[in-house]
Amino acid sequence: MNMALNFDWLTNLLAILFVVACLYDARYDEYGTLTLSAAVMGLVVMAIEVFLKPAFDMSL
Repeated sequence: MNMALNFDWLTNLLAILFVVACLYDARYDEYGTLTLSAAVMGLVVMAIEVFLKPAFDMSL
């Protein structure tokens, strides 16, 4: 159960994806859609970690 509530690996993966999206967008995409989508995914993961993890911890 502790492994399922560990968001560190997902946060690191999204940080790498964000850097790759920034590099791709700087070269090929004029609107920055990949950078924006990677940033939104990072915010969603952080929101899940902040709001849902304490509820899981209290239930254990």
